[in-house]
Amino acid sequence: MIRHLMQLALIYDGDCPLCRHYVAAQRLQKQFGELTLLNARDLPEQAPLLLAELHALGLVINQSMLLRVDGRWLKGAEVLQLLASLNEASWRNRLWLYWFQSADRARFSYPLLRAGRNLLLKLLKIPPLPY
Repeated sequence: MIRHLMQLALIYDGDCPLCRHYVAAQRLQKQFGELTLLNARDLPEQAPLLLAELHALGLVINQSMLLRVDGRWLKGAEVLQLLASLNEASWRNRLWLYWFQSADRARFSYPLLRAGRNLLLKLLKIPPLPY
């Protein structure tokens, strides 16, 4: 399958309960063995060059989940759509797959998900990412 040929790196907010649970619930590591998961809050210490690359490309981590696919960066709704299209069609993923395999539904939903994340971080008094 094509997913075994891709080199994937996902950057997400590890302090955000929604983001953290999404990554865990999707069992991404099991589905994509070559997927590297990166907590955005650890980037300054663990991957300063990657953080500099994202900054140079104008990619704002606090506004989008980011996924590098074979050297190309995807963000936000594109990430949800790609992961949905590559994920297994198990009974627990059917709604996710149906909803986010559509580019239009993913683009519509992502700002709502991001707003929910921002509200949750504010309620939990978790500061936004500074970069």
